[in-house]
Parts: sequence; C-alpha cells; structure tokens
Amino acid sequence: MVKWSKVRTLRIVITRAWSALVVDGVNTFIFELGEALLKMNHEVHIISGCGYPLHKEKISYMFDVQKTPEIHILKEGRFMNRFDQVTRWFSHGNTLLKRLSPQLSIVNGVVPLTYKGPKIVVNHGLKTVGIYPSTQKLYDYFMYRTIGTLVAVSEPLRREIGAELGISDVKVIPIGLDVRKNSRLPREQRELAILHVGTRPVKNLQSTLKAFMMISKRIPDIKLYVTGGGANHYREFLVQSKLMDRIKFVGIISKRELRAMYSRVMAVSAPSFYEAMSYGILEAFASGTPVVSSRAMPPEFLVDGHNGYQIGSPIDWLALKSRLLDLLLDRSKWEHMSLNARATAVNYDISKVARAYLDCACELSNSQYAC
Repeated sequence: MVKWSKVRTLRIVITRAWSALVVDGVNTFIFELGEALLKMNHEVHIISGCGYPLHKEKISYMFDVQKTPEIHILKEGRFMNRFDQVTRWFSHGNTLLKRLSPQLSIVNGVVPLTYKGPKIVVNHGLKTVGIYPSTQKLYDYFMYRTIGTLVAVSEPLRREIGAELGISDVKVIPIGLDVRKNSRLPREQRELAILHVGTRPVKNLQSTLKAFMMISKRIPDIKLYVTGGGANHYREFLVQSKLMDRIKFVGIISKRELRAMYSRVMAVSAPSFYEAMSYGILEAFASGTPVVSSRAMPPEFLVDGHNGYQIGSPIDWLALKSRLLDLLLDRSKWEHMSLNARATAVNYDISKVARAYLDCACELSNSQYAC
C-alpha cells in the first residue's frame, strides 16, 4: 500500500467554519498545516466561513508563513451567526467543494458538508470556560455523526468526546508547528518578564494579574506582557494596583511578533479554565520558555516539573505565583525546563503532523487517490 504522504500531488482543502483570517490557535494550525502540505508539493486551498479578502503578503506576515494557500471566503465580513454559518456552508460551501473536487478535505469546525470526497473533521475542543451549551452539544451530536472521520487534538479531548457525545471512534493527531521558526535565547539575553497570551475569559487573565501583583513585591523590576484585545476592561485594575508601568497590554499582534515575544520572556503564565491543547504553550516550548499552566493542559504535553509546572486549580493564583517565582529565581530549574520545553516542541513538528493527516486519510478512504 502506498501512503498518501508519498503521493506526488493531491488537491487538499482546509476549512474553518468561522473566519480563518484572524490570528488564533486554530487558524495558526490551518496555515502551518497548509504551508507544510505546500512544501510537500500538494495543491492546497483554504475555505473561510467569513472574513475580508487579504493580500498574500498580509497573510504571510500575520501567520509568519512563506507559502500561502489559495483563500476562498464564503461571506465577506468579520462575523456570521450560527444560522448564517449553517446555510452558507450547506449552499456556497458544498458548491465550492464540488468545484474544487479535492482528494482530501480537512475540516475545522463541523458544518453540513454533502460533498462525498474524503473528509477529516478536526475537533480542537468542545467547551469554553468549562461549559458545553446544550444547543451546541445537540448540534455536535448530530453533525459529527454525518462524517466518516473524526480527529481530536489530544488524548484527553478524545475521551471527552466519548463521554459527552458517545463517539468512540476518534483518532488523535496533535497540533504542530515549524519549530525552526522559533529561537531559544539563553537566559541572560532575556527580559525579566512574564507573558500571558489571550484576554478571552477562558484564558483567565485575572489569576495571572493577581499572581503578578504578589511577584512584583518580591521582584520590583519584573514586567508582565499581555496579548489580545480588551485592555480598557482592565484599566481600573491597573490604576488601583499602581502597576501601569510594568503591565503592558500589547494588543493583537502578528504571529512573527508573538514568536519573538515568547523568546524574549522568562516564563509564560497560562492558568486557562479549558484547553484541549494550546498552540500558545506549544510556541512557548518551541522558544524554550517554560510554562506554568492549569491542569486543563493535557498531562502528556505539559509534564509537571519537566517542561513547566501545573497548578491544581486555575483560580489558585497563590500556587501560580509560587511556581512562576521558582522559574524566575532558580536558574538551574529554568535551564532544565527550558531545554526540555524545546525538546517537547520538536516532537510536534508540523511536517510529522501533515504526514499523519495524509496517512489517516489513506487508511480511511477507498478513493483511487489514496492507496
């Protein structure tokens, strides 16, 4: 049997139910995977549920990729509601897929696709802030039963899908990245700073801010960088804490700028309420930056005391403070975890992930293109 990863050229479509043109973890995966498949000489298209047309140079800058797939947008605009999403994909999405006739579709966010070609649907997580709305659960229950192949990005998520949706036939393929794009700077070249990525409620910035207040009393020169929008929501806190000069909200930045920031700081704080698998932590690891995380992170990914620390509860900011201080003050622990973090990231190289998707499609397809 000849594996798909050995076939010369395939036409592959990667979809995002919502917008593929904003910088987040799922879209980083989409563009990293697309670039890896293009480097394997496959023809790659991305279909975005919504968004605004962008020049390839802009997309390349946003996601830090050299090779950019062809982009197709179903609805021009930043947002779409659930009804619009379902109807657009059912009509426009299926029409476009039939026109493109891909040998493989990698679907991110389950949508009503009637196109008969081989499809792999990737689940990046079921919940937000630990909650799984009943309407979303009902939608997922029926929609995931209309497809042939379901992939979870981590083993805990595979078990969660089984418990919540009663689906046992789920493969695990992790997210990945091109580790060569991240550099591991030595400790002495780094800034005495912590990074928190994301301001959405699920990212739990509040715990990081409380921990930082205590850390700043011990280390007066420490800084905290926060990426993501919504800085105005925290202005009152910054004024009351008198830490405006040391807490920097940098806004929404490009992937290249974010990679540089991962390499520049001493540690990453990630006390999320829920994560199936975090692209942010993977990028931190690729930069050799240890992470302090909640136990929402898959234990096979972030190993406590090996490439970072895990705290028992995302709201235990005292434990978060203690573990961050360990990394900031103990050079030997930092060096040990920094090296292990980089080694962990190498195991998630995007070329390995791309080959895993191609081989998964080969195993599950009777298509003449597969084997």
